[in-house]
Amino acid sequence: MKTPFLFIGQRMSAITHQWLYNQQVEYVEVNTETPVEKFENEVFDAFLFFSPAGIESYRASGNFPPPSSLIIANGNPTAQAAWRYFTNKVVLLAEQDELSFVQYSIAHWMKENSK
Repeated sequence: MKTPFLFIGQRMSAITHQWLYNQQVEYVEVNTETPVEKFENEVFDAFLFFSPAGIESYRASGNFPPPSSLIIANGNPTAQAAWRYFTNKVVLLAEQDELSFVQYSIAHWMKENSK
């Protein structure tokens, strides 16, 4: 099964980078403290947001995820922001650890796309 192409709404740790590299997962990570560039030519399979601020930054830059892309939100406040702004399917995960959130997000995406 193919791995997803991910939009990740924050800069990640070296451990998470290494895990993604080992799994051969393609991704773009964006630091939400700086303006988000437009990704209109990119089609991401899933968008991972760690905070409502990440969603706000993404939206403020004029970006919207394609309707078929899955939004994966870490925590209830992030999911609420996603539901408020996006029409996409939003999956709520509550993982304190960054690597666990990324791993569970990929596993969830893969499970949904194996049907």
